[in-house]
Amino acid sequence: MKLKQNPSTYSRPVVVAALLAAWLGAAAPVHAADSGTSVASVGSVSIKQQEVEQLLRGMPDAERDAVKGNRAGLENWLRQRLASEALLKEAQGKGWDKRAEIKTRVDAAVREATDRIVATSYLDSVAQLPEGYPSEADVRAAYERAKEGFQLPATYHVAQIFLAAPANDGAAVAKARAQAQDLLGQARSGDFAELARKNSQDERSAARGGDVGTLPLAQLLPEVRDPVSRLQPGQVSEPVQSSAGIHVLKLLDSQAPRIATLDEVKPRLQQVLRQQRKQELIEAYMARLAPAGSIKIDSAALDAAMGKVN
Repeated sequence: MKLKQNPSTYSRPVVVAALLAAWLGAAAPVHAADSGTSVASVGSVSIKQQEVEQLLRGMPDAERDAVKGNRAGLENWLRQRLASEALLKEAQGKGWDKRAEIKTRVDAAVREATDRIVATSYLDSVAQLPEGYPSEADVRAAYERAKEGFQLPATYHVAQIFLAAPANDGAAVAKARAQAQDLLGQARSGDFAELARKNSQDERSAARGGDVGTLPLAQLLPEVRDPVSRLQPGQVSEPVQSSAGIHVLKLLDSQAPRIATLDEVKPRLQQVLRQQRKQELIEAYMARLAPAGSIKIDSAALDAAMGKVN
């Protein structure tokens, strides 16, 4: 049983679907069944292993990890993608893409996408950042200006002995609580890590002598936050009941709230400064292309155009 609180799981498939949809353009299209291993299929439509690999490789590391860490969300996306491709195949089979009004819309969309790609790629080429930007001095100055906003919460290095006992099973809770009381006496006078390795039913932390890691209170289970916050380093708590079972907690160390150091925020600061400077260069270039004082707007013509559209 993990002591830290998991992010809300009901929305994870939605998040994964959104990430995959955002990177859909990087993936190869879904084809009718052909050579290669299929990871998902419906009828003659399939998604190949190579296509999924290509999609994942095109993602930033953090987004790739989010997708790989949520199998249910990934499989849900595969189902949705297959359904969409089956719909497209049916429409094409009936010649829907040959209709004049559809071809007109497709041509317009292609022109719009082409124009956007050409314009944005050109703008990116003419708004290049200076070599070596930001400098160390730039980063330090930005840190000093914003350092009060880099507050980090107090953190707690916690170990646990966990005994599984669903809250709705009174007999199991009573048995686990009695065992926890016995272990508590041993833990306060003996080797907590060894007791955790032998008795804790959370395999991951048990293998580390009960060590859960260093976390802010907000990332701990709600039931253990107050007991943990009251402990001093080296102290062991009374048994704490959560929805999954009983926890005996030991505070190994703690750190008071503090301001993040420059080294800790430097990579993010560099990224933000580069983004800000890039935007400044883009805005300056666009302003030179179309100076506000040189733009003329015919109000009468604009009113007439608006008046003709109900």
